[in-house]
Amino acid sequence: MTRRVQYTQNGDIDQLHIAEAESPAVGPGQVRIAVRYAGLNPVDLAVIGGAFGEATGPKGNGADFSGVVDSVGDGVTDFSPGDLVFGGRPHRTQTTHLLIRDPDERLDTIPPGLSTEVAGGLYITGRTAVAGIRALSIAEGETALISGASGGVGIIAAQLAVNLGARVIGTASEANHALLRSLGIEPIAYGEGLEARLREAAPEGIDAAFSTQSEDELARLLNFDIPAERINSIGAGSQVADTYGVRIDGEAAAGRGDLAWLAKAIAYGHVHVPIARVFALDEVQNAYRFLRDSHPAGKVLLRLDVAPLSDEQRGFLDS
Repeated sequence: MTRRVQYTQNGDIDQLHIAEAESPAVGPGQVRIAVRYAGLNPVDLAVIGGAFGEATGPKGNGADFSGVVDSVGDGVTDFSPGDLVFGGRPHRTQTTHLLIRDPDERLDTIPPGLSTEVAGGLYITGRTAVAGIRALSIAEGETALISGASGGVGIIAAQLAVNLGARVIGTASEANHALLRSLGIEPIAYGEGLEARLREAAPEGIDAAFSTQSEDELARLLNFDIPAERINSIGAGSQVADTYGVRIDGEAAAGRGDLAWLAKAIAYGHVHVPIARVFALDEVQNAYRFLRDSHPAGKVLLRLDVAPLSDEQRGFLDS
């Protein structure tokens, strides 16, 4: 049997519950995953709330996952039972057994040195960060601003900008400033007086900005004379972005190889992705409340514990 998070009507976190069903059968060209970790993202709350369409029946939840291949269909040659894998499947991944119908598009092998925890929360945040930073064309020596720099997307985006040779300023709550400094990011506190603090920190100006917040933030950034085409927003909708002329390159703009590339960068130690907290599957409501109310640094995950790793697999991850 498969256990999964689902909801049957739009609403708040309280709509989420655990349901059971027969495990999905594997057809030709398909792969079934015993899921180990599934990531939580703020966009999930918007989906549950109905921002992307009305729920007219049982709906799954979540987009990120990592796990172990437990069955493959006829014609599958790139994956085998026992492989450690990760990827994304919108509105499906918070489940003990996940069917991937298009593994060539949605599935990657976990590289040595990358934990299944971190891999389980990469799909949305990782692809969003890579696509967004690519859109900004940041050059060595430039000054870049990353808002929400301790969040799931921001902390990856900020490190990518650092690795490109930029001076990176990141807005974050003071509780997360020490973490950002340890990653080469200069923290600036949110709140009243932010504009003055930014002007003091960057008197010669800011060359590019990655905005994770709403329209109000875009208006403030344009006050710094940052060219609109060098502002990338993942917090404003397309109509708002068109009004200001800024970019909105996010997860949908990512390429097929971006996630695998980022996974290797993390495995090699070039990017650090902190795990804020891990919850059991049955604690899904509490997990989303923690994500919504605590604004944690890094990723929040669900642990499904379906597939304990063998000694060989653990050695692979630690290598």
